[in-house]
Amino acid sequence: MKPKGKVKGDFVLIVVLLLIGVGAFAYNQVVLPKRAPGSRVLIEIEGKVVRELDLAQDTAPIRFETEHGYNLVEIRSGQVRVVEADCPDKICVNTGWRQHVGQVIVCMPHYFVVRIAGSDGAQDELDGFTY
Repeated sequence: MKPKGKVKGDFVLIVVLLLIGVGAFAYNQVVLPKRAPGSRVLIEIEGKVVRELDLAQDTAPIRFETEHGYNLVEIRSGQVRVVEADCPDKICVNTGWRQHVGQVIVCMPHYFVVRIAGSDGAQDELDGFTY
């Protein structure tokens, strides 16, 4: 039995995947840069804000202890990141730098959240992930 080669369904699948890729690239290059840069960093542990930091002020890594482990948070050049954590998966560390209002860095094993907020006390806009 000979293989048929490429069929119409293969072509349609390739076109759909290319359109999804181009759409994701355009969204990252056009829509996301228009989001407002944040001015505050809210550090939450188990749903409670334990510290508020100014995003414009650079800091050395700050250690936050929870009963589940620790996280080191650093602010530099108007961006924030988790430098180090003792959680098993290190997703919070691999998230990288964040700077726009509404962005978060989450460490689920430690119930630890770094949230970027704007200067006013109003509710930050929802994004596609929180909707």
